[in-house]
Amino acid sequence: MRRLIQKIILTILSWVTPQITSILALIIKKIFFSKKSKRYKVSMINLKICFPEKSDDWLEKMASTSLGEFAKAILEAPYLWRVASKSIDKLILKVHEEHYIDQSLEKNKGIIFLTPHHGCWELSGLYAASKIDTAILFNPFKNQTLNNYVLKGRAVTGATVVPTDNAGIKVLLKFLKNNKAIGILPDHTPKAGQGKMSFFFNEPSNTITLINKLARKSKVPIMFIHSKRLPKGIGYEVFVEKINDEYYECSDDDALLILNKSLEKIILKYPEQYLWSYEKFRNRVGVEENIYVTTFSKTQELE
Repeated sequence: MRRLIQKIILTILSWVTPQITSILALIIKKIFFSKKSKRYKVSMINLKICFPEKSDDWLEKMASTSLGEFAKAILEAPYLWRVASKSIDKLILKVHEEHYIDQSLEKNKGIIFLTPHHGCWELSGLYAASKIDTAILFNPFKNQTLNNYVLKGRAVTGATVVPTDNAGIKVLLKFLKNNKAIGILPDHTPKAGQGKMSFFFNEPSNTITLINKLARKSKVPIMFIHSKRLPKGIGYEVFVEKINDEYYECSDDDALLILNKSLEKIILKYPEQYLWSYEKFRNRVGVEENIYVTTFSKTQELE
């Protein structure tokens, strides 16, 4: 019965337009993302770290707004998958710098697409896969019904969805070797011991090294794709940006810094749509405290 209810809810959401989703997201935010929620507290911690010069009012407003955008991201996904399976163009009002992709296609080169947790990242992945055969990494959900639905949804524009393990990495390498594309989350926080320390908004951050390893080996273009959610659910704008050319020639440490600096510039274009509730500053080497556990412990002591 539980699985049936979940399937019914997902089917209903697939017909709910972004205009209605925008309204529903406000309700979801008030119920699940209040100031007492973990996601709100994590958002505030991250925002205070990244914007130490901002006032408390600004930080609180940004945290609240970004959580509303996160609620939209959850609710809108089934609709995006259904519409994109027929015509992704119906979702996108404008694509900026699309010629970067076209130039790579003309040269028969593969592409590494970087789709951060910014704006409508589900649409970013769908758009990338609609342009070229693309393999994307997927970390399975524990909920089997949701897992199967998301797997099917992310593949509607032709993406090959692979697991985040050695078998999945081999598929990525094969795609690049055959001049196809791969999609990776550049702001993903690796497990302890699997990434390398760099800086994100001037704060020590465990940073993914897979992008660097694949790029140096394949020498293919690296492009960021982020999709801005427009007001009142009227649609989306997609942005394509190439990484700085210095990335391919500099040291590993400098490459990680360029990656994070590029992310910062993208986030600052519309910071309210970044996933600030993601624990970006965890699993760090050389930093004594777990900033989230420490902060929550202090909060509980005060309460």
